[in-house]
Amino acid sequence: MSVRYDPSIITKHAQALYDRASGIIFAWGVIGFIAGAVLAKAMNAQGLIVVIGGLVVALIGVMFGRGRAFSLQLQAQVAMCQVAIEANTRRAADAVTAGVPPVATEQVNRAG
Repeated sequence: MSVRYDPSIITKHAQALYDRASGIIFAWGVIGFIAGAVLAKAMNAQGLIVVIGGLVVALIGVMFGRGRAFSLQLQAQVAMCQVAIEANTRRAADAVTAGVPPVATEQVNRAG
């Protein structure tokens, strides 16, 4: 079997990383809320104090989740950047093999 370059695989992987990132933020928030409520209950708190304790620790959990989510989003952006680099490089290489002079950066800036 011959392995061929397929940019859609990288795009799907980047989307999966973004999906995981949003799931991690939610999961850390839920885990934080549960942990905060359990801790407040363990300290013999009642009613509203248990909920407030859960919310405070949920916010801390969301902060930790955002840190991990950022690294996943960065990985996705690096992968997408590599796809863009390959597309631009391929376009320039195809122009050279076809004998067409590549477009200069100055020409692109003036046209846009």
